[in-house]
Amino acid sequence: MQCARCNWQNPAAHKVCFNCNAPLSLAPSAAGSPAPAAARDTRVFASFWARLGATAIDASFMVGAIVVLCLAASYTYQGLTGDHRPTVLLLAAGLLGWLLPAFMDAWGNGSPGKRLLKLRVVTRQGSAPGLLRSFWRHTLKYTLNVALPGIFHHLQQTIFGERAVHNSLAGTHVVSSQADPRKVNAAVATAPAVTGAGKFLITVFGVLALVLAGIVLGAVALDKDEDSPLRAEVAHLDRVSDPIRRVAESHYQRTGTFAPDIAALGITQASLDAIGFSRLDLNPVNGVLRFTIAGEPGTAESPSLGGRHLAYLPELRSEKKGGGVRRWQCGSDDIPREDRPYGCRHETGAFAR
Repeated sequence: MQCARCNWQNPAAHKVCFNCNAPLSLAPSAAGSPAPAAARDTRVFASFWARLGATAIDASFMVGAIVVLCLAASYTYQGLTGDHRPTVLLLAAGLLGWLLPAFMDAWGNGSPGKRLLKLRVVTRQGSAPGLLRSFWRHTLKYTLNVALPGIFHHLQQTIFGERAVHNSLAGTHVVSSQADPRKVNAAVATAPAVTGAGKFLITVFGVLALVLAGIVLGAVALDKDEDSPLRAEVAHLDRVSDPIRRVAESHYQRTGTFAPDIAALGITQASLDAIGFSRLDLNPVNGVLRFTIAGEPGTAESPSLGGRHLAYLPELRSEKKGGGVRRWQCGSDDIPREDRPYGCRHETGAFAR
């Protein structure tokens, strides 16, 4: 007797399928009577709303799993060692919670959302996805579909059709778990992978991604701290001068004018000395802050920032957006460009005095 669910050929005396344990009463009779109407009419591919509902359920499940696993790992570690739990342990526990639906899609009967809504993930051969394929699909799904909703959904429909980007790139399909396996195999075998417009857009976006990656890698390569022994010191001085810039912002927001000197900001020489500056000049016209770095001038054998300057030009918001200082442009007129971090490379010779 042939099983209607998995197509396994069983002996006539069996009441349940040897392969999938389905009742053999669901199988067609020897006379060739058709399968029940419910089995024939079940839609193979899951609808968008069913997949969206499963995603929402899985997302809630993941959040709960991450919280529970992180707390369990933290309390267990503290109980066993008496020490504060390391960050890497929490990251590992959180990653495990985030990947739990992928484990269940690969090794079980599906993630909680898919099991509740009678769905499952299959490959083009109709089998469950392997672990690596499931991880890849899960990562694409929650970094693209959830992080970029709305417009991205319509864009990916143009490129990938109803399958969505994560299924197309992972080579998977979401189907009804109640559909006839023979129909599932036939449907996924003939399903189009990517539309014609999608192939064109993938090529364009792929080239743009490679160009962008090259630019980022080039910027990182050109901005290595090892190239300049003074760059880390400039970055440190940029950070410690931030509170003074905040005070200057507050003064401008409160009075509508730039402070003429450090006394107007309530800053003392002792406070400047404590953070590594010997002098601070303020321009009441354009609001420029010009810090003189403390220390002795350097030499070719022993480079130093002593006596050099960091300057900050305020960039103002429009009155429609509330006014005030939007950000500070950092630069210097006497520290070489290669000795300054990327965010402090404005040429300030024209406005720093």
